[in-house]
Amino acid sequence: MMKVTTILITAACLAGSFSLYADAVSDQEEAASSTGAYSVAGALRLPENVTKRDVYGMNVGWKLFKGEKAPEEAASPDVDDSSWESVNLPNGIELLPEEASGCSNYQGPVWYRKTFIPPSRLEGRRNTLYFEGIMGKSEVWVNGEKAAEHFGGYLPVIVNLDKWLKPGQKNVIAVKADNSNDASYPPGKPQEGLDFSYFGGIYRDVYLISTGPVHITDPNEAGTVAGGGSFFPDGIS
Repeated sequence: MMKVTTILITAACLAGSFSLYADAVSDQEEAASSTGAYSVAGALRLPENVTKRDVYGMNVGWKLFKGEKAPEEAASPDVDDSSWESVNLPNGIELLPEEASGCSNYQGPVWYRKTFIPPSRLEGRRNTLYFEGIMGKSEVWVNGEKAAEHFGGYLPVIVNLDKWLKPGQKNVIAVKADNSNDASYPPGKPQEGLDFSYFGGIYRDVYLISTGPVHITDPNEAGTVAGGGSFFPDGIS
């Protein structure tokens, strides 16, 4: 009985030390990762001795521009977005009454921009942006370079940041989303004829996911049948 008690106490102490370690790291990196105390989804960074996969919440601190008259080169890191609306994600562009139909929701382009400084520890790792959903046609720029394009609002948009992310420096993510009528993606029907409306914009959560070089791919990112699974880079056997 004493052996069992000793084991339980030791396990509890180790669990507590892991938790304290995670809390300390989270406190240090919260500002840089934009997790924030009031994030809709937040993020949980697990202790490093448990996993090599870090997840940072990216919901807080975006700028929004709605309409056709967005500034020229809105994707550029140097554009002044200080006058844009400040929003947190998820963001459905507008508030609509419960009984709203497709005749009343906004249709057209919107721009989102986020300026942030990722932790220096992300250098040399595999880093991706994971958008759970962007309604309509979307384009994603990282530090002024077009990184991804996606059609449809019901599958995630995954952006490999390896070419563009600058850990420890200022980075700018720009997203253009357009929920105009388009038969090439669901629901496909003209919205004016629908007896319901659906959200536009970045209407689901966003994360920055950082892994080691050996990682499990997401089938949506692979874009091929049975494309997910364990991935080993060249030189690792």
